[in-house]
Amino acid sequence: MAKLKRESDKKAANKNATNKKESGWLKQHCAECIAMLFIIVFITLVLVWNQGIQDKYQHYNNTNITYEKGIVTEVKNDELTVDETDSGRYLGLQYASIKMLSGKYKGRIVETENYLTAASNIYAEPGTRVIVSQDEPEDTEPYFVIYNYYRSPAIYGILLVFGFFMLLIGGRKGMRAILGLAFTLFVIVMWMIPVIYLGYSPVMASIVTVIITTAAALVLLNGASKKTLAAICGTALGVILVGIIFALFAAVLHVSGYNTDETEFMVLISKNTHLQIAEVLFAGVLIASLGAVMDVGMSIASAIFEVQSANQQLSRRELFRSGINIGKDMIGTMSNTLILAFTGSGLSTLLVLTGYGIKYHQLVSSDFLAIEVGQGLSGTIAVILTVPITSAVASVLYKRKK
Repeated sequence: MAKLKRESDKKAANKNATNKKESGWLKQHCAECIAMLFIIVFITLVLVWNQGIQDKYQHYNNTNITYEKGIVTEVKNDELTVDETDSGRYLGLQYASIKMLSGKYKGRIVETENYLTAASNIYAEPGTRVIVSQDEPEDTEPYFVIYNYYRSPAIYGILLVFGFFMLLIGGRKGMRAILGLAFTLFVIVMWMIPVIYLGYSPVMASIVTVIITTAAALVLLNGASKKTLAAICGTALGVILVGIIFALFAAVLHVSGYNTDETEFMVLISKNTHLQIAEVLFAGVLIASLGAVMDVGMSIASAIFEVQSANQQLSRRELFRSGINIGKDMIGTMSNTLILAFTGSGLSTLLVLTGYGIKYHQLVSSDFLAIEVGQGLSGTIAVILTVPITSAVASVLYKRKK
């Protein structure tokens, strides 16, 4: 009898485990379907909305210049010299024949003078694909200039390599990560930027973008679960903290969107669109910090979930302490990531300032350094605070009474 009872209990336990596994599988796939449906509906609505606001865009390029594709068929390098600063570059003048591949003059061979300088150095050879600046003044013949290399095929190739390795190593999760990244870029380019351009609050637009993209990306990646919810809450609160902290730093340092290099262009835009220039800098900081904060939030939520699964007797306080201990190892590396990212983006500016002998107090008081310090430190502090926030949310969710 005892043996039969043990076998019966074992079968019941196996059945319960199977039912839980099937229930979890259905729950995850239902969440993925809902996330995909939301993404499709959102993309459709945004595309329709974009069509309706086209007449509200004010463009400021009123010249007759267009940019078309072309391929170099012949080059005369009669006036080129080797650049003294780099033996692999040339300076001077080229005479190039280009076959137009698009536009009004498609199929026609045009002649152009290609000036190679230190700042603009497009070295043309037969077979080089280029973008041609095509100027058509009303009273003279059209004028053609090599504007840049035609880089689209190379960029698409790099994206394919990226996708190949994501799928090779990540498998289905790699595919979901690609979909999440594509959706994030779509929301930023097709919704957030137009909304900001039309005069709405850049900070509010970026916060909505963060919440929508974080939720969609994490649900696609991990399905609907307490772990995903904890990561979403931690990420959203962490990014909002970035904005609050940077706002405080900006007030102390006296910086805003008016202190950037693009201020003159944004002032021109704001005359017709009511662009809120001061907040643009804050919105950029929020988006720039999203990746690091999401990484920390998801890592902490996942780690605490594994701790809870290994020992379900742990209390909320013990789970919270586990999250803090795990986060201590992440804080140093993620802080370096943000600081180095902002520093690397301004490396050329730092070199120029050093080359011109800028004094220490002048450099420290410059707009450039104030913005970089504010961005880097606000993002870093938010990453640090995301650790206890996510730990607290996860410990409450995982130990919530049914």
